[in-house]
Amino acid sequence: MKKLVAIVVALVASLTVAASAQAANETVEGTTNVSARSGSLYQAKPVPANFTIRAEVTTPASSPKVNPLKNTKTTFPAGVSFNPNNKKTPPCTDAMLSVASNLSDAEGVVNSCKNSVVGTGTSAIFLAKINQPTALIGDPILVIFNAGKDNQGRATIKIYAYSKTTNVGILMHGTLINGVLDVAIPVLSEDSAVKYYQFDLPGPLLDRPDINVSTRGLDPNYVKATCPAGGVLKTNSQFILGERAYPSGTDTGPETTVDSPETTQNCTGLVGKPKLSVKVKGPKAVKRGKKATFKVTITNKGTGIAKGVKVNATGGGKGKAGNINPDKSKAVKVKTKVTGRKGGKKTLTFTAKGGATGKAKIKVKVK
Repeated sequence: MKKLVAIVVALVASLTVAASAQAANETVEGTTNVSARSGSLYQAKPVPANFTIRAEVTTPASSPKVNPLKNTKTTFPAGVSFNPNNKKTPPCTDAMLSVASNLSDAEGVVNSCKNSVVGTGTSAIFLAKINQPTALIGDPILVIFNAGKDNQGRATIKIYAYSKTTNVGILMHGTLINGVLDVAIPVLSEDSAVKYYQFDLPGPLLDRPDINVSTRGLDPNYVKATCPAGGVLKTNSQFILGERAYPSGTDTGPETTVDSPETTQNCTGLVGKPKLSVKVKGPKAVKRGKKATFKVTITNKGTGIAKGVKVNATGGGKGKAGNINPDKSKAVKVKTKVTGRKGGKKTLTFTAKGGATGKAKIKVKVK
């Protein structure tokens, strides 16, 4: 800590000659990287994925100060989603971890929600906003916890950041809203500034014996992704920069909104094949020669889209379900005639076709 104080004092002294200078003309870049955890990505079926999110701010060398990062909004590539599984990683609640927790105790924080970890990461910060290499600290760790869903059913995360150099921890929150991850960054000690942060989900092992932290993402299915037919994944990001007072977080200067250039990643998405499963429900008894209505549910358990799905039934009944994406279901009502011997039972078969075939049978008593 004495070394840190000496560094800060020296840096602040070097800055006094330019006390009125302001940071300006920052450039920003937001990127993501997606890869299937095993096998291939598909065009339509979401599969478990490794996912990296990186946000970086670059200040011109001519500027003595860095404008601190306050907020990022990262628009995910289409088809990338968070999928919290509370059985696999129970939510890290506010009762377990909040801004009131001892955030300088990295071991204690991680242990408080050790079963909720969905990712790890790294960061770097400029002490006291000073734009000099000697002020850049590269030891912060990031631990990402499943925070469940908000009252609108949107996936939420908590991100814990800790630097051994400063012995300061912060708690950030993120919400995935319509494919946009909104992360608010609280004011850092002495209003230090983030150079970059990187989230890796589920991420590699974070092993820091110097602070008694060893953890990794526990849910390999937390992120799922597809690759579009065009073979390009696009990411857009928006950064909000601005100075605040420490520790109150009160704004002391104007906010600056900077858009990152769109970044892209090439990918290969397989078309896949549909696989249909059919279930049918309906009346237990029908008068002979009369029509009855049956509910037919078709589920696509394959890897490709089932296109133009149609249903045909014993007795001439027909129905249309249209396209069905992988892991999705559609229900259609099919009206069909029931024939057979009175008092006996008639077996009706419902057949769905659309790039694949699925069947279901039901027995009906003939009245």
